[in-house]
Amino acid sequence: MGLHLYQSSKILNHFEGLKRTLASLKISYLEQLNSKILALLSTSFPCLKIDHLIKRIGFTFKVGS
Repeated sequence: MGLHLYQSSKILNHFEGLKRTLASLKISYLEQLNSKILALLSTSFPCLKIDHLIKRIGFTFKVGS
């Protein structure tokens, strides 16, 4: 009975590790997908670029005092 519990515990730990690995892979994939989408949007729609938005709003930056 003790050996059976040990083996069951070992199998459960293995699956817990796999679940964590899968979650990390999903997050990594989603981050890569998000970066690709943002890159595609900024090249397809130049009006979404930060420098364009800053100029449109009218912000000016002064260097030095």
